[in-house]
Amino acid sequence: MGTFKETIYVSDGNGGPAAEVSVLVDTGATFTVLPTSLMRDRLGIRQRRTDTFTLADGSKMTLPIGEARISVEGREATSPVVFGSESSYMLGATSLQTLGLVADTTNHRLVPAPELYF
Repeated sequence: MGTFKETIYVSDGNGGPAAEVSVLVDTGATFTVLPTSLMRDRLGIRQRRTDTFTLADGSKMTLPIGEARISVEGREATSPVVFGSESSYMLGATSLQTLGLVADTTNHRLVPAPELYF
């Protein structure tokens, strides 16, 4: 596990506006989390479902999830993204896997996954 900052681009994937955001790459987080105001109000991303999440302190929260187009390191993919609080800027493992990237926590950068299996 490890964390570092990365710049990503996020959009609704349907030709709507895109936003450049700085996120914390967190290899211990399953999902990407971005502020609700960015997702819904600025980018027009709609909620697709809700899920219950267990937080690091053991508490549980039910939060909405949408789908966003994420671009980083020359790669682009659609990924589930949790609608979070105003301070939530986190890129999680599901998005990294979808993008075919892994976190190099020693050098604080994203790199292509060495091998992908299907």
